[in-house]
Amino acid sequence: MNSITTDTDVFSRASRLISSCHAMTLATADDITPWAAPVYYANIKSFFYFFSNPDARHIQNALAAGSAACAIYAEGGSWQDLQGIQMSGKITPATQADQAAKAVIEYVKKFPLVKTFFPTIKNLTLNSFIKRFHASLYCFQPDYIVYMDNTVDFGFRQEIPVDALT
Repeated sequence: MNSITTDTDVFSRASRLISSCHAMTLATADDITPWAAPVYYANIKSFFYFFSNPDARHIQNALAAGSAACAIYAEGGSWQDLQGIQMSGKITPATQADQAAKAVIEYVKKFPLVKTFFPTIKNLTLNSFIKRFHASLYCFQPDYIVYMDNTVDFGFRQEIPVDALT
């Protein structure tokens, strides 16, 4: 097992995990039924951007409820390797032009294959992405974050301040 000596070590591990993973699982619920949906994301600090169909169950549930949960985790072959981030927060449409533009840039950096769907990089805008994929841009903004890491110790968990993610 590894040793963590400071909060900075934990925050660094959490940030590296977020950067190295590509998908997060969103958890939502309506009045009766819970639902989980994996989405690809790109983050800017503690803002997690993803594209999804506005009619998707997880979007409808999250917007109606005003809250959602999210998990990001590294694939591992055994429980000793399990590392993950658990978050609660809210999902909102990313409608501010400057915010959306930065999010699309980060998304394309993380998923360069996206560029192949457009004739030129100049054609890759939020509106062209929405039109091409019939998906809108959303932001998961956590209000509570926990980092768990069994490589440190079985059941190791530590709360991460939202502003600690870089």
